[in-house]
Amino acid sequence: MSQLINSDLYLALWQTIYMVFISSFLSLILGLGLGVALFITRPNQLLASPSLNKVLGSIVNITRSVPFVILMIGIIPLTRLLVGSTIGSNAAIVPLTLAAIPFFARIAETALSEVDLGLIEAAEAMGATPWQIIFKVLVPEALPSLISGATLTIISLISYSAMAGAVGGGGLGDLAIRYGYQRFDVIVMLETVVILVILVQMVQMLGDYSAKLRSLRGFAVLSIVLWLCCIFAWSYSYFAAPKQDSLKVGIMSGTEEQVMQVAQQVAAKQYNLNLQLVTFDDYILPNTALNFGNIDANIFQTIPYLNNQIAQRHYQIAWIAKTFVYPMGLFSKKYNNLNALPYGAIVAIPNDPSNEGRALLLLQKAGLIKLNPTAGLFGTPSDVISNPKNIQLKALDAASIPRALPDVDLAAITNDYVAPSGLNLTQALFKEDASAPYANIIVVRTQDQNNPLLQKLVAVMHSPEVIKVTAQLYPSGAAIPAWTAS
Repeated sequence: MSQLINSDLYLALWQTIYMVFISSFLSLILGLGLGVALFITRPNQLLASPSLNKVLGSIVNITRSVPFVILMIGIIPLTRLLVGSTIGSNAAIVPLTLAAIPFFARIAETALSEVDLGLIEAAEAMGATPWQIIFKVLVPEALPSLISGATLTIISLISYSAMAGAVGGGGLGDLAIRYGYQRFDVIVMLETVVILVILVQMVQMLGDYSAKLRSLRGFAVLSIVLWLCCIFAWSYSYFAAPKQDSLKVGIMSGTEEQVMQVAQQVAAKQYNLNLQLVTFDDYILPNTALNFGNIDANIFQTIPYLNNQIAQRHYQIAWIAKTFVYPMGLFSKKYNNLNALPYGAIVAIPNDPSNEGRALLLLQKAGLIKLNPTAGLFGTPSDVISNPKNIQLKALDAASIPRALPDVDLAAITNDYVAPSGLNLTQALFKEDASAPYANIIVVRTQDQNNPLLQKLVAVMHSPEVIKVTAQLYPSGAAIPAWTAS
């Protein structure tokens, strides 16, 4: 494995530990408080309040019902309010914490309900106050179950952290997706899985040991060590800030990262410009982050997609330069030409809005279907008005389509996944040409269009070094410089 990947692995490990530790610390404290409130407000309990109990229970149930990815996207305004940004590890901590609080609250409530009622009654008979009963009787007696529940919560957060890449949060799960899944690198996938298994085993062993001893000493020592590490990391990031001009650039995870790593080198050496790359796994957040100033530019989208986003979300962003056209192709491992496709053939297309419409237009251009003229560039399968071969359209995640190629008759594959999956654009039965309106572009906030630093970014992306590495990663005309035709 390259030194670059090793450094990424170490960084991802720290990001996972950081996100899981902070979110665990907050969610266990707040979740315990909520769990205690749920228990003591039950009928016939210390501070019985059926109406309050129902309200708290409803809030917990509603929060637990929301899938984590949807929660992460839905609370973006709250995340920005709390941490000042919608991207990065700190931004990922907010949804991680909010997802874990109700989870642990129910665990805590159940653990407290297992305490012998006779102990509570005895404490009340001795004149103990509700708070004394909570902290001197309930929590100590339920401690083994609470520790086991806390262990389960921490392990769940390790799993949740894999989705932090959607907000550029990084972590081992994100690294596994970016390299193992999207770049088809089995070694990286295995390494990240092994490390995650070791982390889970260590947490489980510490939890089991602490529950057996009825002691939080092990968790306390670990927390102190991790807090010191966090303080050091915060201090280092503050005092080791780059002295040169800097830009945060949002990109999609995948092969494009390798192009941008070369762009980083060119920017630093030739323009004294530090490019900080922020990777995303989601097509919506890069524009959201840019519009709200969390990044300075993004490079991942086409002009039609940008125009659609601006129209729908009223973003104050604009494109300042084109980069490359990456033609989409139709591939098959079963047939050598489109005429051989059978009646009822299964055709896989990407499921994200931009590439779904793009694939349908390509199928139309290939003569396989006809779309409603009003569909535009963002058509969906429901816009198909003519389908002579009755092809069955299956919308899949773009990165999973090459893996599904043996199981379908035809697949529309975006160029990000052609080379990594061992394919070549010359193998495509049909493909886009340079006239397709899908050049990738550099997008910035409208107010920053004339920023000299962003003009340097344009020069970097048009540099011979970037052209060269792009040609290597996208061979056989799979990447066409779009600015030369402008």
